[in-house]
Amino acid sequence: MVCSHNRNRFHDTPFHHHSHHIELYLFISGNVTFFTKNEAFPLKRGYLIAIPDGVWHRAVTRDDVPYERIFLNIDIDLIKQLSTPKTDLYRCFDVSDPKEINILNLGSDAFDDYVNFCDELIPTLDKDAYGNDIHQRILLAEILLLANKVHKIKKQPRNIIPPFLEKVTHFIDENLADDLSLAAFSKHFYLNSTYLDRYFKRYMGLSLHQYVTEKRIEQAKQLLRAGKNVTEVCAKSGFGNYSNFIRSFNKRVGISPGKYRTKYQSK
Repeated sequence: MVCSHNRNRFHDTPFHHHSHHIELYLFISGNVTFFTKNEAFPLKRGYLIAIPDGVWHRAVTRDDVPYERIFLNIDIDLIKQLSTPKTDLYRCFDVSDPKEINILNLGSDAFDDYVNFCDELIPTLDKDAYGNDIHQRILLAEILLLANKVHKIKKQPRNIIPPFLEKVTHFIDENLADDLSLAAFSKHFYLNSTYLDRYFKRYMGLSLHQYVTEKRIEQAKQLLRAGKNVTEVCAKSGFGNYSNFIRSFNKRVGISPGKYRTKYQSK
């Protein structure tokens, strides 16, 4: 379980997803666009976004207005432990296709309660005192109960990503281990590569190359956690050059692929 209440000005989260973890993301303030693989929309104060495991997402500030949010990542097994036959605490993460996330509507009282619960939970995560684990579970149960009692927003925000870019991201997902150079995109979509790259960046907030690299890094992390060796992961993630893979992984993750595999490999 990880919980953090953050405030800063400029922010650009890489595309990422959680494996066997869900996320509750409360937006408090700022001018921010939230992205999933196929959608992007501006955030409003009080949006509580329930993000199931495996869903790609990122948040990007549009200016220097202070950006404040609370995110809570929870292992799915822990939610199952806290649930009962009468009370399924995972319910708010069940999405209906084609939606990837649920946007929950917190009223003013629920908003204040949610913030207070999280702010009380955060300092307990670094303590090892007697009864602290139970205190954490009580607060987490309160947070999940609140999230499951509120309703989804009535009017879904307008998706600012054009349908054509959904085809582009689908093409990337289907060909992650293959050639995804600008020339390959140009050939497949019959468009000028420079135009396509600028068009993509206009809506997605990053270049095609950056997007592909981030997706490949996340793919590599998933394969490393599954115990695949580094050379195999390099090939299956689409990094044709081994040195480039090591360098890119180190830059974005902070440790080498080998160390990441040793640290996070599933037992």
